[in-house]
Amino acid sequence: MDGTRRKPWTRRLLNLAAVLVGLAAAVCVAVAWTLADRVRASFAVPQPPRPDDIEVVAIEGDVIRYRDTRGDVGPADVGRLALRLPDGGFVYTADEVTVTDGVATRRIERIDGAAPRVGDRVQLDISYYAADPRRGLGLAFEPVTYPGPLGDYPAWYVPGERATWLIYTHGRGSTLREGLRLTEVARRAGLPALVISYRNDEGAPRGDGIARFGTDEWQDLEAAIAYARSRGARDVILGGGSMGGAITLALFERGSEQARAVRGIVLDSPALDVGRQSRTSAAAMGVPGPIAELGFMIAAWRFGLDWEAMDYASAVEKVPVPVLVLHGDADRTITVDSNDRVYAALKQRGDATIEIVPGAQHLAVWNRDRAGFERKVSQFLAGLAGP
Repeated sequence: MDGTRRKPWTRRLLNLAAVLVGLAAAVCVAVAWTLADRVRASFAVPQPPRPDDIEVVAIEGDVIRYRDTRGDVGPADVGRLALRLPDGGFVYTADEVTVTDGVATRRIERIDGAAPRVGDRVQLDISYYAADPRRGLGLAFEPVTYPGPLGDYPAWYVPGERATWLIYTHGRGSTLREGLRLTEVARRAGLPALVISYRNDEGAPRGDGIARFGTDEWQDLEAAIAYARSRGARDVILGGGSMGGAITLALFERGSEQARAVRGIVLDSPALDVGRQSRTSAAAMGVPGPIAELGFMIAAWRFGLDWEAMDYASAVEKVPVPVLVLHGDADRTITVDSNDRVYAALKQRGDATIEIVPGAQHLAVWNRDRAGFERKVSQFLAGLAGP
């Protein structure tokens, strides 16, 4: 009799357990699906414009004071930065910044365009130099297009005396201005520079709207090298920032014929293992590992992302030229740890230099230590560039 009474309760408990397991599975899938959506948003190109979220509160002679109204987003207010004004002007500031009661104070070195006014909303700009090589650096340049697999791609050509060219590939969501800091150093060394765009950039052919961290975009870099050689480049030195670093190594991973023309590589804050960085970011958001893995599988299925192909540790053995890497230990976008395997493989080669710069944020090694950046890059270029 007792056993007969327990059976309905046993069935109810089993049914309840099944419902709870089903609900838990549904929640896990929902979280994973949402994570996949976030992956899609973070890989979308072009990225939505950042708001003007720095408020100018005072201008006193050559001193500007401003309040940061942002959340924890965008570049940190550290090192040499420019303030980009709503009308397209720039305020170039010195390295030092002091902050009191949420108000930052910097010394103005020069102003490009109309002077800022109290109440203006502006942006911190780590690319620093304005507009183009002429306006930003005072260098003559030629806006050009080069033919590639999807059409014609815009680029900047800065002439130089030598037959070795620098070709710079910027990071995801950035612009050609990112390459001006390295172009400045290359130009002092006499190297012509070609600062390139790639698919999904403004003015470039439209791809599928997803940054694939080199798995597709390497073909655009390959076309740029072919263009440089058609204009007289004997060989090239490749520069790459963030995703541009992934595109650079993908050129070798995919066995491009144009890789034979490469003499050396300079990488700034490179994104060389996007899968590992994505897992680190998911963990920081509190997403449990198994659910995160499900989310990445869903993202691969929905958006065609190839996580294995975006890990460039295996590309290192296919890179036969010297490599210089500059990466900040305060980089939260692409952490140094996320590239550990790639950096370890590079160090074993004997002709790679990995410089970890204290306090530097993402793509902001130059901003944190301009003199050190320019010295290291100049020395590297001097050891590579021919006549």
